[in-house]
Amino acid sequence: MTAACILYRHPEGRGVIVADAAHARLIVCSADQESTVDVIIGPRGMRNLAAELLKVADVIEGAQ
Repeated sequence: MTAACILYRHPEGRGVIVADAAHARLIVCSADQESTVDVIIGPRGMRNLAAELLKVADVIEGAQ
């Protein structure tokens, strides 16, 4: 992946998360708050984030 790609788009258009691999960053845009945040993150950080997101998803799923 060399170009920026959308990792997640909120189903109601309330935000988007984009991976910009060429610049080692994630871009999070919130339509609700009309804000954008860039986070520098390398391959190890991406893998750690993925593992943590899986844990959070399990917790949320278990609470429903």
